[in-house]
This record gives sequence, structure tokens and C-alpha cells, in this order.
Amino acid sequence: MAMANVSINSIRNERDLEIFIREHIQTDDAYRTVCKRVIKSISEFLKHNIQGKYRPEEVLKTGSTAKGTAIKGKSDVDLVFLLSRSRYQSVDHLNNDLKEILAHIKGVIIGKYQNVQVHQRAVSFETVCRESGTGHSHVISVDLLPAVNFGDLVNLRSIHTQMRIASEEVRNMYTPSLTKWQREFVKRDRTEQLKKLIRFVKYWKNESIQNSTSSFAIELLVIRLWSQDGSPVHFKLTNALKKVMETIAVPNHIRVEFVGEFYNREFQKSYAAPYIIDPVNPYSNEAAKCRWNEISHAANTFLQKPWMISAISKFV
Repeated sequence: MAMANVSINSIRNERDLEIFIREHIQTDDAYRTVCKRVIKSISEFLKHNIQGKYRPEEVLKTGSTAKGTAIKGKSDVDLVFLLSRSRYQSVDHLNNDLKEILAHIKGVIIGKYQNVQVHQRAVSFETVCRESGTGHSHVISVDLLPAVNFGDLVNLRSIHTQMRIASEEVRNMYTPSLTKWQREFVKRDRTEQLKKLIRFVKYWKNESIQNSTSSFAIELLVIRLWSQDGSPVHFKLTNALKKVMETIAVPNHIRVEFVGEFYNREFQKSYAAPYIIDPVNPYSNEAAKCRWNEISHAANTFLQKPWMISAISKFV
């Protein structure tokens, strides 16, 4: 669990919240510059050291660093390892070769990066980026996910049609190939004030929940609540935060989907609440990855703070 020099408990009002985000959560230009350089270095290393049929056609940066919602100190990066379209034209082919691909990638990077591990569908490792001048270091956790390269002009409807008839195991293999559209959705027309709020809620979750799970569901929930209130450019963080916390506090009322964004009702599935459906993957309920009992308990506790009680539950 991440620790800060100053506790969230020091926040008393809107000004305190803004200062806390700026000083303890929000990344600065130096951090972003260094991390961008490190990620580029990883991508170049992979392209030049993995040869033959497994050589990537493209290494695509996703995760919080790519979406602009990274928090200071530790961030996650998903590097989608897009394989050659001439070698891998279907997800079934990739699924058949996946174990060999992951083992090959591990063999190439194990002497270069820290804590290299093979998982069911990815290779994970850690690297440290250090700011010149300040000397501040940040750990970047990297998941490297092999994926079929569908290209930029693909019709997503055709992909969703393939996914509908696929087994659950094979369907999950499509997810990395869809991340460029996922990244586009989170970044699209999102105001800096909204990103501040997302970063704070992610930070709060990481502080409140031991071994906290993925934050993607929280990002999507905050975006939906913001859009429901008219997608304002300006709003008080304390007010918006109260609305988010009140929603999280009663998870059985959470029903979030984005029909019409990248898929239509033809691909809509029925889910029991809470559900937060990936905007580019109608078959992925991101809420299922969250420990709602712990999160809702922490949210109810947070709402007892005097500056939360006095706030207005709306993006105003």
C-alpha cells in the first residue's frame, strides 16, 4: 500500500484537496518525461531483441500512464505486444501459441528488468525511472500482453461478432487487441479537473484497500457520473468526490454501460449489479474485478468527514 508524507486525513476543504492532489498525487513534467523515455526504451528493446515470428509489429502503450490518470510514485503500464499480421491473423492461432510466446519473451527480458513473471496471458516486470536533477525514483509496473494486430481501420462490430461465439478463454484473448480504443475512450475530451478527480479516487482506493485491484472500473464509473451531470469543464472537486463516494458506498445500485460508443444493443448482455462494462468490450464486466465489500465500507467511512458532509453531491 502506498504511503504519503501527508495523510488524506489532513484535508479539510476544497483548497486542501487541490493542494494534496498537486503535491502528493499528480505527476509532474519531469516524471512524465522520464517515464516516456523509459517506456520508449522498453519498446525499442523488445523490437530489437525479439526476432523471428514473435517479433512485434508494434508495441502499444496503454494503462494509466497512457491515459493520463497515473498517480505519483507508482504507475502501471500495459504494453500491448502486437504481433505480425502475416504470422498471426486470428486470436485462435495466438491462443494456441501463447505459452511459447510468453516463455520466449521472458527469456529475452529476464536479465534486463526486475521481478519478471509469467502469468496466464502476460509477462509482468518492473523497472525504475529516475528523474535527473531531483533524483526522485518511481517504480513502473509493466504488463506485456501479446495480441493480434487488427489494424486501425477494422470494423469493431466484426470483432464483437467473433467474440460472441467464442469460448470464455478465447474471448479474453481479444481484450489486449482492443486497448487502443479503450485508451481513446478514457482520454477523449476529458477535462483536467476530471483527471484530478480520477487520480484522487484511485489514490484513495490504493490507500484504503490492501493489495488493491485494477482501477479501470473506478475510472469508468467516475466518467459516467461526470457525463450524467452534463460533462462540466469546471466543478468543485469536493462536490464531485461526494457523488462518487456515495455511489461507491452502495455498489448494488451501480449499473454502468456505454452502449452506442463502440458497440450497439445487438451485443448487450445482461449482468447483475454491480456492473461496469468496458466501453469497447461488451463481454467484460470490470466491476467483477473489484472487492466491493471493502471499497464500500471505506467509502462510507470517508463520507463521515465534515468536509464531505457539507459538500453537494453533484459535479458543480
